[in-house]
Amino acid sequence: MQSLPLRLLVVEDDVTVARALSRTLARAGFSVASARSCSAARALTQTFDFAILDLDLPDGNGVDLARTLMANGKLPSVLFFTSSTDLALVARARSLGSVVMKPLGTSPILAWLASMTLDAADAPVSGTAPSRQARTFRASSSSSLRRSRAR
Repeated sequence: MQSLPLRLLVVEDDVTVARALSRTLARAGFSVASARSCSAARALTQTFDFAILDLDLPDGNGVDLARTLMANGKLPSVLFFTSSTDLALVARARSLGSVVMKPLGTSPILAWLASMTLDAADAPVSGTAPSRQARTFRASSSSSLRRSRAR
């Protein structure tokens, strides 16, 4: 029996970024809900396994939103995906979860999600991500290759 995909909440006011991020996460096997504002996110009734929140939102900030959602039992873990230049706000975000700056793209988000779900039996299966066995093989092959080049 296949387990249900992990549920992610994406809160991002930039339509283009929200769409691209949601598509990337859905392709990686997650069930994604999105909201464009703090009030829209608070209005959602379901619970989530993780949230990816922008810091600068039209009706508030991601840190206060994360605190509210966590206090209401709507989510246990959060990652902030931002281009905010407000260093105090970024520091507050780091006290609640991980922070990825938008110019770095989605790879750090996928790596964070993989690290959060690595030991979970119901981790999403990506059609494009290498299996653990393939990653181990590549790592051992790379070190063998480096050793043979050093000779």
